[in-house]
Amino acid sequence: MSNMPQNKLFDFNLTTLIVGMGGTGLSCARYLQTQNCQFSIADSRAEPNNLIVVKNEFPEIEILTGIFDLEVFKHYQQIIVSPGVSIRSNLFNRLAEQGCFILGDIELFAQVVDKPVIAITGSNGKSTVTTLVEKIANECGIKTIAGGNLGIPALDLLSSNSDLYVLELSSFQLETTYSLQTLSATVLNISEDHMDRYRDLDDYRQVKETIYDNTDYAIVNYDEQKIFSNIKKQCLELDKEILLFGYGLAKKENLMDCSYPLFYLQDNKFLYHDQQFIMTTEDIKIKGTFNYLNVLAALALLVPLQLDKNKQYRAIKQYNGLEHRCEWVSDIEHISFYNDSKGTNTGATIAAIQAFDELEQVILIAGGVGKGANFDDLGKVIRNKVKATILLGTDADKIKNSALKLGAKKESFYPVASMSEAVFVAKSLAKIGDVILFSPACASFDRYQNYMQRGDDFKKCVLSLQEEIKHVS
Repeated sequence: MSNMPQNKLFDFNLTTLIVGMGGTGLSCARYLQTQNCQFSIADSRAEPNNLIVVKNEFPEIEILTGIFDLEVFKHYQQIIVSPGVSIRSNLFNRLAEQGCFILGDIELFAQVVDKPVIAITGSNGKSTVTTLVEKIANECGIKTIAGGNLGIPALDLLSSNSDLYVLELSSFQLETTYSLQTLSATVLNISEDHMDRYRDLDDYRQVKETIYDNTDYAIVNYDEQKIFSNIKKQCLELDKEILLFGYGLAKKENLMDCSYPLFYLQDNKFLYHDQQFIMTTEDIKIKGTFNYLNVLAALALLVPLQLDKNKQYRAIKQYNGLEHRCEWVSDIEHISFYNDSKGTNTGATIAAIQAFDELEQVILIAGGVGKGANFDDLGKVIRNKVKATILLGTDADKIKNSALKLGAKKESFYPVASMSEAVFVAKSLAKIGDVILFSPACASFDRYQNYMQRGDDFKKCVLSLQEEIKHVS
């Protein structure tokens, strides 16, 4: 299916099948209803969470629940597939071979949107960059709204009548997107994620890179050398009229290459655009090297709009970051607690750990469902930078074993059975000046509905502990 691009026009006169009854499926159903397009909706679950909602809102439509059936699906000439449903299956391969137009909500959005779009993907940092671009553009007087994989489904954005759309896109959404034209686009970074759905890291990377297929400005992290060389090669071979902008750390080899504009971070303290100073990292509220690079990515994405620089920089300095992403929760007896529940893969957790100063001792709380990830890179960071590791969840032992084989000390690991126990044990191990970081490196669905619920539980446990200590003292 991934090798079968489907550049077709959606036909609102054809009865359509929507696959998936989650937030994306509901968004598609509501949009098709406004366009007087006939549709049915399917979900592999016998009792989907939104089944009652669908029956109430769309009493006349056909609802298909349970195991997907090729004999039923093949009667539909176009099928909108929610990102939670993999199209890498025999069912969807056979449907595509028979001429069925298989698309996602982003592709439908792409075919009807009539305003500029900025698109962002990557393993980590997508939501921060997406919301930061939205904030900067709005502060500069452009009516902008963000959504897609973050917050508001793409088709729901259209009713805002905005002048600029900013889309966070997952690899799953990109698999069913073929014609999205973007003003600028970026792949922020690549690390192992969703390895239960992709053959290997290259397979995952290639899907991410499709975000550059129809862009005017390709914004590329030049520390991601494989992506950078791939995009430069494509531009040369296909003679595409794409403006290439790079951003990343100030390395000698990057600064010497003057064939493209650079946004770079110098000495982890100073942000530059080519030779022009932007601001110091002290001016930025969201901390850590990865966040400073996120700021540079946001600025690069907005280059084609030629916005007022002072207004852009003011917006950046006012930006407080996002909940569940290295979010400060509380200081208890001079020990800082941070909630990074959105750290659902190893790359995110590594970045979160490395965001803290060398003088700050990190106690890590991690674990959950690893989605087939290799934890060796995280194991190295645990060995080198983590004082103690509190582990819970399905794949806790996989994280521990990876770190142990790479030289971490056995006595630095503490298995726990609950979040409250994790917080209590972490606090008991901490000393003044230490950081307790909840960054799971795993998905949440072994214990929670989503990473937000998981992060809220962590914060609740921290604040409960704080109250207990107040009463004791």
